[in-house]
Amino acid sequence: MTASRPRRPTSADVARAAGVSRATVSFVLNDTPSQTISPATREAVLRAAEELGYMPSPHAAALRSGRSRLVLTLVPHWASSPTVMRYLELTGSHLAEHGLLTATHIERSAPLRDLLTAVHPAAVISLVPLEPDESDLLARAGIAEVHGYIADFPDKTPSVTLNQQHMGRAQAGHLLDRGFDRLVYVSGPRIGHPVRPAGRLEGARAEAAERGSLPVVAFSYTDTASLDAAIATWLGLPGRVGVCAFDDDTALEVLARLREHGTDIPGRVGVVGMDDIRAGEFSEPALTTIRPDLGPQARAVAHATLSALGISVDDESPVGSTTAQVAAVVQRATT
Repeated sequence: MTASRPRRPTSADVARAAGVSRATVSFVLNDTPSQTISPATREAVLRAAEELGYMPSPHAAALRSGRSRLVLTLVPHWASSPTVMRYLELTGSHLAEHGLLTATHIERSAPLRDLLTAVHPAAVISLVPLEPDESDLLARAGIAEVHGYIADFPDKTPSVTLNQQHMGRAQAGHLLDRGFDRLVYVSGPRIGHPVRPAGRLEGARAEAAERGSLPVVAFSYTDTASLDAAIATWLGLPGRVGVCAFDDDTALEVLARLREHGTDIPGRVGVVGMDDIRAGEFSEPALTTIRPDLGPQARAVAHATLSALGISVDDESPVGSTTAQVAAVVQRATT
């Protein structure tokens, strides 16, 4: 026989414990300015609420104020990378300064309609374009939709976009600065949406072209055999080969196979990753990577959210911006 779950305390429980009416509890906890409550009564209500662990219903609070304080971010399951999580953390910090709470939902298959039966946010930040019926659902529910896209999606207008091209430029620029003669771009089976590696490859190619380097050659692999085949091609190229990996996980897999081939790293082949995950610091050799500064984009998407909710901000942030964020090179032994 399973134990029953403890009942959540209600305002009626607080009223009984404090010896007052439920209306008085509501006046005290909502700090209603039109009501005069004695200090002793106020203290009794607050003490009873604390002792019982009472928390007012967020739905009721939203009805009273006319607005929920919750901002919900929808994250595709394939996009929950360290970079994206940092982006959301920074965005949440900016929104918290204005009294808003944030929650993240990792999307898989549950319809948005089902999610909105459990929570009623003031705004939804979508990292990828929603389906037209989903956008219509938000509009009919009076929920602001903010496009905080993590890549450039064709024919979609973002509020803010993470600049994938700039990330690829940072990788290519570093490898060229380190004297590598020929650059390749490699992605593995876990890329999520194809616009992400496509944007980074575009940036790497643009950087190489502007510097007069040979064109960047793209490779993708699905398993060890196809990665080994790609490496064999790289080792057949003249000069030093620099590898721009889609992310650090990809870079670590490339490093493992390069070591298996007995490759001189970074004398013959250099590798630079993306995201600066902790495992890269302990790889052999330690992985050089790129750590994007997501501050400008996080601030911009927070301001776009505040603007959609009619909340003014002191400083201006470029809405609709794809401005190139600073990407710091974390120099280690692979370059």
